[in-house]
Amino acid sequence: MTALVLWILSGALPSVLLFVVAAAHGARLSTPLVGALAVASLTWLAIVALRVRASIQRHSRRLNNLVEAARAQDYMIRAAVGPETGELAELYRQINALINDLESGRHAEQELLAMLRKVVGQIRVAIVVCDAQDRLRMVNPAAAALLGVAPEALIGASFADTPLAELPLSAEPKIIDHAFSGVESRWQVSQLWYRHQGRPSRIVFIVDVRQVLVDEEILMWQRLIRVIGHEVNNSLAPISSLCQTLETLLARGDSEARQAAIREGLQVIGQRARGLQEFISMYSRIARLPDPDKVLFPVRHLVDRVRGMFPEGALAPSGDVPDVRLYGDPIHLEQALINLIKNALEANTGSDEAVVFLVRVRDANCEFEIADAGPGIANPGNLFVPFYTTKTEGAGIGLVLSRNIVAKHHGQLTLENRGGRSGAVARMTLPLPPQEA
Repeated sequence: MTALVLWILSGALPSVLLFVVAAAHGARLSTPLVGALAVASLTWLAIVALRVRASIQRHSRRLNNLVEAARAQDYMIRAAVGPETGELAELYRQINALINDLESGRHAEQELLAMLRKVVGQIRVAIVVCDAQDRLRMVNPAAAALLGVAPEALIGASFADTPLAELPLSAEPKIIDHAFSGVESRWQVSQLWYRHQGRPSRIVFIVDVRQVLVDEEILMWQRLIRVIGHEVNNSLAPISSLCQTLETLLARGDSEARQAAIREGLQVIGQRARGLQEFISMYSRIARLPDPDKVLFPVRHLVDRVRGMFPEGALAPSGDVPDVRLYGDPIHLEQALINLIKNALEANTGSDEAVVFLVRVRDANCEFEIADAGPGIANPGNLFVPFYTTKTEGAGIGLVLSRNIVAKHHGQLTLENRGGRSGAVARMTLPLPPQEA
């Protein structure tokens, strides 16, 4: 820029000096000479103006080419900048640096996108991504196989024109029975929303849960058969043995001693039969748990009722109870809490510490915590196995019932050992209704 200014001034400098010298000597310049100098100066200035315009146009074209290439994601074009200094040279260096950053970002984005495509292509979850116009933008192989169409044929199709439009989609996953391409199965369907071009767009997920449910059902039946087989064998073994003994006694004839032995054997058979009947009754309690009668009620009322069920001093002070409400069956939830607290009190046998019973709100959930100072959990894998118990007089259904109650309220029940000390802690977590969260 400095060189350009000096070049412009050099054209007008001779004329200016001539006028200055003439004025200093009192000389008068002739009219033809003045005209010639004026024409020469104007011609020089015109030439300079054309050169300046050409230079500006050249730089403008270079800048436009750089910007257009960057917008087209063509990062091979750079501005040639040598050791020049000045504003234009610095501008070109900054544009080159910006293009380098854009190229690096594009490479990183392409690598990440390639990795995500590989992951999405390998997983067995059907995934469909739509754009802002609700047209299919990406379909992974699992989704294409589900719909029975090649992925390329689905790209660009309207979501409303696909079988997916019939699904009851929402952010909350739903289990449905549906036939895709003539194949009936059980599916978990859900959708998430993201923004594309500033407008909300959807991603649909479809999971075949049939095999998962079958595996879980098989595992459940194996556990149940193991427990029922153990209980039935415990009853049938002594009954079978006593029947053989009684048959032998009857064959030997009738006497007072033999009659007493027969009566005693019959009493044992009756006891084992009643025990087996009680076992079946307890199983029925688990299998036939009624659906909860849900209402909106204050948590404080539930806590007060539960604390009133136990002697004073059995439970440590619980502090402030959150002033929130739950949507659920207060009778069922009360029973679940009573079961957990009874277990904690039994674990505390021989300890001077009271059972800790706390209630707090965390992450839009209401959390009930019951902690004891007992020996802790020795076999966590069997905690929720029906009829499994470590108590001499335990039935093994309290925790199972409590977990079933909590599950019907879309909550979670966990038990674990207390960290850093003896004892166990049970946490019953229930979701707060939207107006309370």
